[in-house]
Amino acid sequence: MKVSSEILRRVLGFIFGIKHFALIASLVFFVIISIALFLIFQNAQIMLDRINIDFNQMQLVLANQAATQIDSDLSTISKELEIMARHIEGMPDRTLNSTLMTFIERTNTKGVLAAGLIDPGGELLNLQKIGDELLPFEKADISPSGLVSCSVSVLSESLPFEREKGPTIIYGVLCHQAELSGGSEGKLFAVINIPGLVKNSTEKIRSGKTGYAWVVDKWGMFLYHPESDFIGKNAFIARQEREPYISFAAINEIMKEKMLKGQEGIGTYESGWHRGIEGRITKLIAYTPVKSEILGEDNVWAIAVAAPTTEVAEAVHGVYIRHIAAEGAIIAAMFIFGILLVLYQFSLSEALKQQVSEKEKYILSILGNSLDAIVFIDNENRIKVWNRGAEKIFGYTEEEMMGHTFHKIIPPEIDAEKELNSIADEVMEKGYIRHYLAKRITRGGRRVTIDISRTLIRDEEGNVIGSTAIMKDVTEKMEFETRIYNTEKLASIGNLAAGVAHEINNPLAIILGFADLLKEKFDKDSQEYSDIVTIEENANNAKKIVENLLGFARITEGMADVFDITESINTVISIVKNTLITSKVELATEVPENLPQICGDAREFQQVIFNLINNALAAMEGSGGTLTISCYEKNDWVFVTVNDTGTGIPERIKRRIFDPFFTTKEVGKGTGLGLSLCYGIVNKHGGRLTFKSVSAEDFPNRVSGSTFIVSFPAAERAGIPGEVKDDSKNIGHR
Repeated sequence: MKVSSEILRRVLGFIFGIKHFALIASLVFFVIISIALFLIFQNAQIMLDRINIDFNQMQLVLANQAATQIDSDLSTISKELEIMARHIEGMPDRTLNSTLMTFIERTNTKGVLAAGLIDPGGELLNLQKIGDELLPFEKADISPSGLVSCSVSVLSESLPFEREKGPTIIYGVLCHQAELSGGSEGKLFAVINIPGLVKNSTEKIRSGKTGYAWVVDKWGMFLYHPESDFIGKNAFIARQEREPYISFAAINEIMKEKMLKGQEGIGTYESGWHRGIEGRITKLIAYTPVKSEILGEDNVWAIAVAAPTTEVAEAVHGVYIRHIAAEGAIIAAMFIFGILLVLYQFSLSEALKQQVSEKEKYILSILGNSLDAIVFIDNENRIKVWNRGAEKIFGYTEEEMMGHTFHKIIPPEIDAEKELNSIADEVMEKGYIRHYLAKRITRGGRRVTIDISRTLIRDEEGNVIGSTAIMKDVTEKMEFETRIYNTEKLASIGNLAAGVAHEINNPLAIILGFADLLKEKFDKDSQEYSDIVTIEENANNAKKIVENLLGFARITEGMADVFDITESINTVISIVKNTLITSKVELATEVPENLPQICGDAREFQQVIFNLINNALAAMEGSGGTLTISCYEKNDWVFVTVNDTGTGIPERIKRRIFDPFFTTKEVGKGTGLGLSLCYGIVNKHGGRLTFKSVSAEDFPNRVSGSTFIVSFPAAERAGIPGEVKDDSKNIGHR
């Protein structure tokens, strides 16, 4: 032990006896400290870069969501324009004007300002628009034919238009070929305010606290920007004009080499302002093209979502401050260096973990509050993320869906396993699936049509970790297309019915005539006379069916006049009142006396109401109930509703109820032409016939019943003044 102690004493004496030992030791200490601090700062920078990448990926999701919305809006406008184009041939001017205005009002939130029709020579035949704003083709130096010289389903080149007051507006035109009277081809077009279209999808985007989105076209012109004076200007020039002392080389390179070539990605660039703050600002940017068949491959629009790096780095700055304090403490207290270093490293790790955790919560909060359903599905088809948009569409909370598959929201008649596996296989094979339409059922039992876009997700090593799905409720859009399809189908069947009816009428007239002659040759008590009467009765029945066919085909036009709707309804009620009492049906009416007059044939209107009441009584047959007839005026239209508490109309037959000869009644109790005739009469008068129903078959736990809504434009709105024709005492039954 004495030898060992002596050796240790000599070694320490030698070390401390070295010249400038303190200086050398201090230098070594500071080198070690500097290396350690450098590694700490480097680790913090790596974490900051990782957070920046994650933040940019979140911005890319928002950009893709906006691009999908723009594509959806363009597709909706194009589809409705195409549908209208197939039905304008021979359409009266008043009906065409109403149709165009309805289209504009329905799509105005998507940027549609006007719609119209031109002939093959470029002459403007019809133009409907909202407001008094001057459109570009209304100026003398721009011809209508030049404005709409586009082919079917192609958005024309953007048309900047400098107004006398206010900023530049960028217009686009979407048009479809349309058959005109006489077989000529014209063009049905819609004028779109491009900034208004893209603003609908990008204005509310918030990346972080202050981030925003902007959109450019293939020439680099701003289609949308929060700085309104940028809209309509070339991005390369506008930025430099505003801040000439800042180099915009990075963002110009991104736009020129990537965005304007339809690429998707993320990056950073220098800017000179951000939401009113001037100065050099480094921003994070994520960009993606708008992939739309309407725009075409050559017409590239690009969406960028940008936010300053301070959105991410602000919280990390506290870490650097703690670094400086730690360094001073280490220098001042060398003897506790090791302990302080361990504690500091632990504090740094916890702080960075907390920042990452907060960032993840922030990103999830943004995605969770999206109006569309955004869902993340793992490789086992189990749900891992279920946002508020999904809760709003389907009614299930996040707790109810986490860890489960989509089986809950798939209707029972669909093979869930087969459909889910088919979608998963296609996503795995192609990497994505877009605009997949599927039937789904909500928690409340409502059936909806969903537009699904699903994308494969991989980790940094390229391994598949799941997929994200963006789902939109397109039920109303599909129902509109179905109504248009029914209108087209009824028109075709009506033409066929008219031809058949005329061909049958002639032999029926001959049969009835000869039957009448034969009756004169036989005694009334003879068997032969009885047989002829039977022939005559059946021929008359056939004649009634023919008359119904002619009525459906709208061969008889009725009396075109104005009449008092209140008096007509009261006339119908007085006729059916005894029938209601016999059927044990209670009648409730809400028919005011000061309703506007209606343009049309009072007898045909009464026939519509009479048929609807008969259908309501049939729905309540055997069980009684309440029949409610009410009228009201709204926006120059008069509405009549007929509501019953019957069994309702099942979902499986709702699409067919206006089809000719379709009936659910027993043989001999109905021809199936009642609702078809009503539909034809209402359409002939420029009105609408709609319905809503809850059936006992589909919803056994809810109150069943149906409501049919008949609406007509008021006579003053239709531009037909005149006295009321008292024609409400007779109801025409055909």
